[in-house]
Amino acid sequence: MRFLIRLVVIVLVAVALAVIGLLMLPGDRIARIAADQLSKQTGRVVTISPDTSISLYPTLGVTTGPASISSAEWAKNGPLLTSNSLAIGIDVPALLGGTIRVTKLEAKSPRVILERAADGRANWEFFPSDATPTETPAATTSEDGQSFDLSLERALISDASLRYIDHGTGTDQSFENVDLDLSWPDMGGAAQVMLGVTPFTERLVLNANVADVMGLSKGAQTALRGTLQGAGANIAFEGTASIKPEAAMQINADIPRAGALLRALGQDPAALGLSGDFDPKLSVNSQVSFDGTRLALRKMALGLDASTLSGDADIVLVPDAPQVTAKLNADIKNAGQLMRMLGQTPETFGLDPAFNPSLASAVTLSLNGSNITAGLTGLTASMEEARVSGKADIALQDGTPNITADLALSLPNAARSAELLGQPLSNFGLSPSAAPALKSNVTANIKGENISATLRDLSASIAGANVSGAMDFAIAGGAPALSGNVTANIPSTANLMRALGQAAPDLPQGFGRAIKASTALSFKSNQLDLSRLTVSLDQNTFSGGVSIGLGGAVPNVNASLQAGDLDFTALSGDGGSASESSSDPSGWPKTPIDASALGAVNGNIKLTARSINLGNLQLGAADLGVAIDNSRAVISINDLRAYQGSFAGNFVANNRSGLSVGGDLRASSVALGPLLTALAGVDKIAGNGNLNVSFLGSGGSVDAIMRSLSGQVALSVPQGTISGIDLEGLIRQGNANASLTQFTNLSANGVISGGSLQNDDLTVSTGRVDAKGEGYINLGAQTLDYLITPIAKDVGSQDRIEIPVRIKGPWSNPTIRPDLEAALNLENERKKLEEQARQEIEREKQKLIDQAEAEKEKLRAKAQAEAKKLEDRARQKVEDAAKKAAERAAQQLGLDKAAQKKLENAAKNTLEKELGKGLKNLLGGN
Repeated sequence: MRFLIRLVVIVLVAVALAVIGLLMLPGDRIARIAADQLSKQTGRVVTISPDTSISLYPTLGVTTGPASISSAEWAKNGPLLTSNSLAIGIDVPALLGGTIRVTKLEAKSPRVILERAADGRANWEFFPSDATPTETPAATTSEDGQSFDLSLERALISDASLRYIDHGTGTDQSFENVDLDLSWPDMGGAAQVMLGVTPFTERLVLNANVADVMGLSKGAQTALRGTLQGAGANIAFEGTASIKPEAAMQINADIPRAGALLRALGQDPAALGLSGDFDPKLSVNSQVSFDGTRLALRKMALGLDASTLSGDADIVLVPDAPQVTAKLNADIKNAGQLMRMLGQTPETFGLDPAFNPSLASAVTLSLNGSNITAGLTGLTASMEEARVSGKADIALQDGTPNITADLALSLPNAARSAELLGQPLSNFGLSPSAAPALKSNVTANIKGENISATLRDLSASIAGANVSGAMDFAIAGGAPALSGNVTANIPSTANLMRALGQAAPDLPQGFGRAIKASTALSFKSNQLDLSRLTVSLDQNTFSGGVSIGLGGAVPNVNASLQAGDLDFTALSGDGGSASESSSDPSGWPKTPIDASALGAVNGNIKLTARSINLGNLQLGAADLGVAIDNSRAVISINDLRAYQGSFAGNFVANNRSGLSVGGDLRASSVALGPLLTALAGVDKIAGNGNLNVSFLGSGGSVDAIMRSLSGQVALSVPQGTISGIDLEGLIRQGNANASLTQFTNLSANGVISGGSLQNDDLTVSTGRVDAKGEGYINLGAQTLDYLITPIAKDVGSQDRIEIPVRIKGPWSNPTIRPDLEAALNLENERKKLEEQARQEIEREKQKLIDQAEAEKEKLRAKAQAEAKKLEDRARQKVEDAAKKAAERAAQQLGLDKAAQKKLENAAKNTLEKELGKGLKNLLGGN
């Protein structure tokens, strides 16, 4: 207890002595000594007012009047520091030992002016260049013999106003409420500093430990460590640095609000080209070194919101031509958002506002002025559903790009991807609702304006259509070129055309409502060539080659195609039933014909096929050609087998000024029954014949065309049958409704005008009956009125019998009956002709009689003389004949001579009588 009491007494006595000593110390002397020593240490004029007072709290020491520290000689804006007062702290134990040891300096509300010259000199660089203290200075003795020691255990500046002037950049900024807390107990050693400043809206606090303040001020490398805190940020650094400037340190930063930190530093993000609402979360972890021109970043890890960048980089700061080399790993999330934060909106580059891809890659980068080379490996990029992966090498030399890339591309919604890239499909004429997809491995090269690309494992789809294969693409001098092998499947051509922004064609079945194709293709100089082509248009399959020229107003197509069995039944409009379409009482279809397709293309197409089914017409092997020029198509029938015969000729469809059709067709040994049934629903005639037809028609529908037809027809049939009538039965039995007429040598010629076929020279034979015919067949109205006149030969005592038969009515149900009116006309005509013939015969007969009488008289005399001679010779022959006859009879009958003589005389008399008659007849007697 006594010990404690003694200890307390000792302490109280010591304190009392210190206070008494301090109170006895003259303040002006302390101020003068402190000013002198500070001037020596800083190399600047330090002025401290001699008006002083002793203070016990909060600083034990002396409080002075105004104080100042002069600025550098070149500075133009006043002292470095001015203060209305200065508190000087004194070390009590040292004071008791007779030494004035200043441990603390405190200035309240001082004014500080920091200036940097245009050449980089700073007015806060205190110490002469040759003063490089390496250890703590010893206590010095003033002129009056007082021992003095300046050892700043703590220097405080509170509520200061700070003005910063940079003559090089023209910066002139002022800050208020600046606090400084410096602990520098050993002037040759380390210092701990705390700086607090509120330059704008946020308080910034720097805590740092400087290993050698004096060395740092002289430009030596000095160990540093500390933190900078403000606006929620915490930046830690540790390493070495100098004021040359040089540095090598580890920096770790956690900045939850980078924009707030910039504003706290007086830097408006918008003024730096960043977004006005720039305020991402930023993290930095890197080894940083700087030698004045080269900034080296090692083991760098940067984070900006969700994006990261790591690796090594070297930056050489060369005026107008910075140099950068780096090996980095980048993982960029939400690149569009990042662009906006960096003040570069996607719209600035023509991209869609929603452009916001993500990108990850290992990057090797070299930048030298405006020349850039970069290598990207392990590249992955995504933009909504789109994906790209692979590698790329990028070079930009003197503004000329040189890019090589090997990528795997997947665009499930290429329309959306194109829209995000600022190129909506509508810019290319495609429908906004089109949803194409693309997937491929792409090897591409871009050098200047020349582009080449190879697409492998290509798979593309749009509106349900799919294309796959491999293609090579190039653009050189602005001219595109394409080659490759592709397979296409188009379930709906109409949907595809609508997706491509084109009107959907109403194609008949068999003409490509659905398409499947495979081909080797080549495109160059506006010329598309398809070789090894196999294409299925619905149920019809073609193979061969196609060449399409795209340089004109419409495509020019040249093709050579082969096909098997082609089904074009849709052309008949009824699925192939001829009897329903062509013989329908309602007539031909009046639906308008859309022939605009004739103007959509020019060219020449050759086609060979095993068979062609046109619904109404069933054709066999065909060799055809199609030439289309300016909405006019000519179909050449080189060889066509059908209906047991062959066809040749051409068919023309012209839509240049309204639709017209024409043709010149030749048929040889064609089965007329099936053909006429198919063409006109007429099933009454059977037989193989020859037919030549030339025709021309015009109109907007089948009905209009059929009613406008003009042309010529020639028909010959060696033999055949006509059902519904038996001409021979009609003649012999009067029955015109019998079932069948067999005929030979039918021939007819006709003229078509106004849709009606007129014929007046039909001839045909049935063996014992010939027939002739005349009348018309109205092709437009599907009616006929035709008179057939059978002529029977060798009928009893009559030379011939004629009974006309009229076939009349619609094609679908004509009436066939004898024509009595025509028959009556024939009988009257016959009688008139017979009377004329009789009169002519009588005249000729009388003439002949007169001539005969004249000749008769001349011959009579001569005949009488000749008759006498003949009579004598005849009588002698009669006697001889009678005698011989009597002798033979007598021998056979066994008669005597008297009876023989009597028989001889009788035979003689009989022969003489007959002889007399013959002579009379010879001589014209009665």
